[in-house]
Amino acid sequence: MIKRMEEIERLLNRIDYDKLWSGFSKTKYAIYDDKNFCINDAEGIDMDLIETSSFYVGKVDERFIGNTAILLNDNYVAIWNMNTVTEDIENERLASLLVHEMFHCFQFANGEKRFPNELLGINYPITIENVNLRTLERQYLLNANLEINREKKMDLITSYFNIRNKREKLIGDILEYEKAIESVEGVAAYIEFKALNQLNKDKEVSNLKEYTKGFIDVSEKNLKIRHSSYIQGLLLGLIADDYIPSWKNRFMNNESFLSDFIQEELDIKVEDIDYENENITRIEECVINCVNKINLILDAFNKKLKSNILKEGFELTAFDPMNIVKRDNEIIHTNLLKLKVDDIEQIIKGPVKTTIGNHLFDIKKIEW
Repeated sequence: MIKRMEEIERLLNRIDYDKLWSGFSKTKYAIYDDKNFCINDAEGIDMDLIETSSFYVGKVDERFIGNTAILLNDNYVAIWNMNTVTEDIENERLASLLVHEMFHCFQFANGEKRFPNELLGINYPITIENVNLRTLERQYLLNANLEINREKKMDLITSYFNIRNKREKLIGDILEYEKAIESVEGVAAYIEFKALNQLNKDKEVSNLKEYTKGFIDVSEKNLKIRHSSYIQGLLLGLIADDYIPSWKNRFMNNESFLSDFIQEELDIKVEDIDYENENITRIEECVINCVNKINLILDAFNKKLKSNILKEGFELTAFDPMNIVKRDNEIIHTNLLKLKVDDIEQIIKGPVKTTIGNHLFDIKKIEW
């Protein structure tokens, strides 16, 4: 792990962070496995650490979950689980992913408030009409980024906002879930992409192709709304680069979601126009398959003998929003659930099922 850390550090030191975003700089970061973590800077970290030649090594605790930004004492730290790193991931890519998480540290430190409301995400409508419009919207967004002609590019951007307006009328405030993901995770993905371009100079076109591979496909992967919305934010950031000089600081100090900010800045007036999708049959099949898979997962879990059941004396403190399956008032957390029981925080590894009342945190029963 030390050897990998040394290579990552070398790459991270090549990046011009202020060029990525004014005021942004390299933060504390750590890579970890099931037992240990390796961190670049121990200042302010009140943990038992062993100093090596360049870094510090400690034992992981319950805070080390996933690939994210966490708080150690009063320090935001970008972390990456090395168990999720496949052999084909190059060090440049891993470094850029850590920059993504560092940018979250920057967002936290600067009071970012546009984080997605997971209660909206839980109730996100995977319906044929919404998925149809979302697929069309993504096609126009990608095509706008690929178009060179400025007039045609603006027509594509306008069509994107026309469809987004139709979707907002269709699903209402739930669209804010996507808008928030674009504004926080999507902007971090934009920073990640820009960092990778600094490390892999002259590869911006091929990097964009890699990032947008499968973006407009009709697939179950793209029906995982949270993660599939990251690249929407990246592409919106690239459009802002093209059309809105010095947009980053204004956006950081603005309360609007990224797509709304761009629409306001470009003064785009939406129209109620009908758009056709040639893939409607495939969309219908995909939505039906998605619903069937949810039913299979929940039905299989319900048939299993449960070792543990909780009905009271607990508080939900954290969960993995990317790994949730919901049907009516039943939710399967396929990865983990973090609870406080008798003032002691504990992690229950998935699959674990919660039966809820009016909302996600109104839990009537937990089974695993």
